[in-house]
Amino acid sequence: MKISEVHAKLDRRCVIAIRQHGGIFELLARMGERIPAYTFTENEKTYVQLFFSKKGKPGPAMSPILSRKDLVEKRSYYSITERINNVEGMKVVGKLLEAPSVALNDAYLLKDKLYLDFRFHGNELHRINDVLSEVIGKNQNFRIARMTHSRTLRERMQEIHAHTPLAVVRYSIPIPVDNPLMGYMAENHPDAVAEIEGRSVTDEGIKILLYTSNPMESSRAEVISSEDNVYETYVYEKSLVEGRKRGNEARIPRIAFFLTIERNRLFDTTFVPAAEADEYVSIMMNSLMLDHDIHPLLEYYSELDEEVWRWL
Repeated sequence: MKISEVHAKLDRRCVIAIRQHGGIFELLARMGERIPAYTFTENEKTYVQLFFSKKGKPGPAMSPILSRKDLVEKRSYYSITERINNVEGMKVVGKLLEAPSVALNDAYLLKDKLYLDFRFHGNELHRINDVLSEVIGKNQNFRIARMTHSRTLRERMQEIHAHTPLAVVRYSIPIPVDNPLMGYMAENHPDAVAEIEGRSVTDEGIKILLYTSNPMESSRAEVISSEDNVYETYVYEKSLVEGRKRGNEARIPRIAFFLTIERNRLFDTTFVPAAEADEYVSIMMNSLMLDHDIHPLLEYYSELDEEVWRWL
């Protein structure tokens, strides 16, 4: 199964908007431009990384941001990390992201609202509605911006690529011998695609959505749809957890990433901003090489173009 073919597996899309108050968000409300964001949780607290492009002349609202001590400068953007202060709204977001089959597509700030764009399987529509009903019409700081059918992976990535050029990085490692799920997948579902939802890490590990061609043993993962062969589980795989941590520390957003199995190796395919792709490659390869039993191979590295979509 190709990565570009799994988009139809999660057939629903929802976009929610959460108003943020005070501090930096009041400054950003004056800018009126879309600011790419990456949300994640650490120690049960929710944070948002904001990315400000270096293109163009910075406006007055940027001056206080550029003077912050925690500002990180990259080749193509500046980045800051801010704790999200809309506690009630983010509790709902937490419930949504933890709901079965939910995968976050994109996040961005527009004026004083944080927009979260996510996909989920139609079988979970009732559950998603139950979570949304807790705040819709009851909290003026929270609203649904869109509830539709989902788009293809290509449509989603090309939309982001239009304002933030993307690159695709693919590397491989030997299949971890001490991971029973990976071993099971290699033996029974070698053509499966796993989508990683790594924005939050629980005691169980990182959330993984599994898309298979044939039915999977239900004891291995939660069944989302036996008709579409969609499953969900949590995996505590050292390379995934460490990669997420180091990517956050380097302020490099991972737009989407997938795992596949080929030639008895585990392949990681990740979309990242093109300007920071070589740094991401360095971070991942160096972190993997710390384990002398792992011999990572860089398999593919390219800006997002037509050739990528031919093999992806």
